[in-house]
Amino acid sequence: MTHRKWQTLDSGLQRRSVTLLPLWCIIFSLSFALSSCSNVTESAYTPQIVIQGFLYANEPLDSIVVRHTIAIGSSAGDDRDTNARVTLSVGDSIYTLHNDPSFAPGGRYISGSPILIQAGATYRLRVESSEGVATASTTVPTPIHLDSVKLGDRLLSLVSDDTILYPKLVDSLSSPGVHLWWSPSPGSAGYGVEALSLDTSADTILDAVSSAVGDTAAMGRYRFFILSTDEQIVWPQFTRYGLNVVRALALDRNYEDYVLGLYLSGSQFNNSTLHITGGLGVFGSAARASKEVFLK
Repeated sequence: MTHRKWQTLDSGLQRRSVTLLPLWCIIFSLSFALSSCSNVTESAYTPQIVIQGFLYANEPLDSIVVRHTIAIGSSAGDDRDTNARVTLSVGDSIYTLHNDPSFAPGGRYISGSPILIQAGATYRLRVESSEGVATASTTVPTPIHLDSVKLGDRLLSLVSDDTILYPKLVDSLSSPGVHLWWSPSPGSAGYGVEALSLDTSADTILDAVSSAVGDTAAMGRYRFFILSTDEQIVWPQFTRYGLNVVRALALDRNYEDYVLGLYLSGSQFNNSTLHITGGLGVFGSAARASKEVFLK
């Protein structure tokens, strides 16, 4: 099944954007770096914890994913950690998460009861496993809301989905897309916009962009590093017809530094910018405002 991979860096500080790639790139990059050192043997290789966690203001916690790095040439390809001790704390409250037994191949940690993420609060994550202890913290941005949404001169609804037509001609992909205006989130590191399919059984959009790249891994399309409080979803961000959600996000520093460090530096990363102590990965937060559209 073919998806599109689209990346852009618009000129000027007010409009900068880049595609967010999967976290497994971190695991592969680390393993490659270790294996390429001339004086390092496989016996000297030490696995590290890899964390993937995102919190969203005024929304229930979804999950925290725990993996570990794998050495190049290892016969064991399973990077999931199903026996870690994972705790999430805020103020005096401490929540113990458990491995989700319904999720294969594992490593997805959830709460036994809903945890509503508090805007403006600081959350601390601790992961203990056979690879050691990794910790991280994030302060959740204040909430945002959509002020208006337009497609060209057409004003779209803020409370119900609208049907919109995807351009039939490749040359029309640069035409105005869905434009979002949202409220500010003081103290956030920056903003992003997202287009994500809610119907994975819908037909995949095929055009010159998708045919040229052939990305089969990504689930959504993002534009980050936006300093203003309005931006448009460009057409190549959509991957499927049918029901889609478009969102504006206010990002914390961890989330933005993760994207900045990994994608503006030629897919390299600096562990000191990832805000994980004792491991790798990302533990960030955002506030987001959404609207649904039906793409034909």
